[in-house]
Amino acid sequence: MTSLNVHGTDRLDEARSWGASVVRATVRGRPTLVYEHRPHSVGAIVGAGRRWRDREFVVQGPRRVTFAQHEAAVRRAAAALHQRGVAEGDRVAIFAANSPEWSVAFLAALELGAIVVPCNGWWSADEAAHACALTSPALVVADTRRAGRLPAGSPIMLVDELRGATERASEKPDVAVPVIGEDEDRTAVILFTSGTTGFPKGATLSHRSLVANLQNLIVASNRLPYQLSDDHRASVTLTGLPLFHIGAINLLLLPFVSGAKLVFPSGRFDAAEVLRLIEVERVNTWSGVPTMIERVLAHPDLATRDVTSVRTVVLGGAPISTNLLERISAAFPNATRGVGQSYGTSEAGGVLSTGVSKDLVAHPGSSGRIVPVAEIRIDAPDEKGIGEIQARSPAVMDGYWGEPESTGFTDDGWLLTGDLGWVDDDGFLYVTGRSKDMIIRGGENIAPAHIEACLMEHPAVREAAVVGLPDPDLGEEVGAVVSVDPGSTDAQGDLEAFLAARLAHFEVPARWWLREDELPKNDSGKILKYRLREEWISRLPVRGPG
Repeated sequence: MTSLNVHGTDRLDEARSWGASVVRATVRGRPTLVYEHRPHSVGAIVGAGRRWRDREFVVQGPRRVTFAQHEAAVRRAAAALHQRGVAEGDRVAIFAANSPEWSVAFLAALELGAIVVPCNGWWSADEAAHACALTSPALVVADTRRAGRLPAGSPIMLVDELRGATERASEKPDVAVPVIGEDEDRTAVILFTSGTTGFPKGATLSHRSLVANLQNLIVASNRLPYQLSDDHRASVTLTGLPLFHIGAINLLLLPFVSGAKLVFPSGRFDAAEVLRLIEVERVNTWSGVPTMIERVLAHPDLATRDVTSVRTVVLGGAPISTNLLERISAAFPNATRGVGQSYGTSEAGGVLSTGVSKDLVAHPGSSGRIVPVAEIRIDAPDEKGIGEIQARSPAVMDGYWGEPESTGFTDDGWLLTGDLGWVDDDGFLYVTGRSKDMIIRGGENIAPAHIEACLMEHPAVREAAVVGLPDPDLGEEVGAVVSVDPGSTDAQGDLEAFLAARLAHFEVPARWWLREDELPKNDSGKILKYRLREEWISRLPVRGPG
């Protein structure tokens, strides 16, 4: 039975806070669609979680943290950050693996009006140094494994310190923290995304952006707060996505609205662990990238584990084939909603289109229907209607940190995604390729230009071109075509070791084509990477999964 009162807020007030009606407005000088009724800060979203205070919020290994315990831990952590000098507008970087403390640090920083900088946990020391130099964090929350990659002298708070705050959540904070008013235009996060010209760029996303993206998802699933009873059955979501991705941040915030439970695996992705958690925790929704699902589908434990609780598999990060959709449906027979797919970018603040199996089957090849407050424009379409996807939405970034606000936008305020696609008459988006020079390996965006720049620092390298090669498991794998000095001994081994010290492990090329001749170029002197890629692919043996 639906309750008429939620901690002193009736359904009418709740409906005014969250709604599906859309109006047009101007955001930072750009016209866009917005939800008429919406929260105005991430804090307001978190506050909604008090409705579920006694439910479990996050589970990892033996640890089980309720919403009430998590909120108390955030208060203690905010006090600890404040004592370390963190103030409104400061940057707080998080360089750590998924854990309850990651969530606590994230929300504690936002409570202080600070800006969170989620760092890619696989970054090399050079990449971490670049992020720190660009954002100048007042504090870096890091685990012991990654703290050693930070620049000397970095202000560090170890995750273990925050774990103490979580475990002593019943105690009151030692000091009071300033109260920061709601402002949806305040910057919430600087989310790093691989660019095409070197080190990652930091897309600045406001509270408005995070709220709009979350609201898109709950409107699409008909799970607005006033549509849920206080005693509705909580869903259980398992995610292996790292929290430095916008998709995982969405999953982190969603339970505060829906009362769901979030399950984190312990350690690195492992297909057997995923199947065990699905059975033990009775997981309803599993979220990952296609590479993860491929490995689970191929694992022998799939035949012995009870996966009947799974109702939805949510995938992103790469296109989903019809064959994969069919195999997922066969493996998870109770997935009544089937497979959910979405398309978006970090710069877009997350999702621009989303759909479930019935939509994807009815519109094969699509990435789902465009979300209510997003507008898509196809620039310079060809005879098939394919052109660059450009977007307007309240969720899009305000700009790149440290660069002019106009960077990444057209003169009339449309976000340049760098992706190619088209839109059908029903409002479904089809993504057909990338105009950017980008590799997507297992859901991770990799900038070839950054790898090429590192290769060119090696004394034996004369020219280098990095391309994406098809891989049945990861989608794409990194391949490097390198012109080396004649007579270089063990060139591949030297180059692999050279890059391993400078790049994240997934950026180091898995395949090499070493040659001593000059790489082909066009009239302006640019290397013809597409020609190299085509020739290389034609020479590769046919490979199947596994």
